[in-house]
Amino acid sequence: DSSLSFEGSMGFLLAEYLVAEAWLGPAIASLQGAVPAERRGSAQGVFSALTSLGNVLPAALGLLAPTDLREGLQISVTICYGLSAACFVGAAASFPQDKPQTEL
Repeated sequence: DSSLSFEGSMGFLLAEYLVAEAWLGPAIASLQGAVPAERRGSAQGVFSALTSLGNVLPAALGLLAPTDLREGLQISVTICYGLSAACFVGAAASFPQDKPQTEL
């Protein structure tokens, strides 16, 4: 029955959105905590502008022929998530390490 597979697909898509977009809140909180108060507006603006560049890929995928769309999605999503993971690892590595406190 095609309605069952559509409902299942929508359920998996919902789960993917919940997991994939979970980075946004912590990223904004980290940005706001790392930037001086007088520069937070500019930092947020740059962050938002760069995030909006992510909308270029869906528009570009819309230019693909219907027969090429499946492969285009598979390749682009895999590459983008891999690059995203690499950026998060790089960001985590750039944070200063906490030094253990010693007793006086």
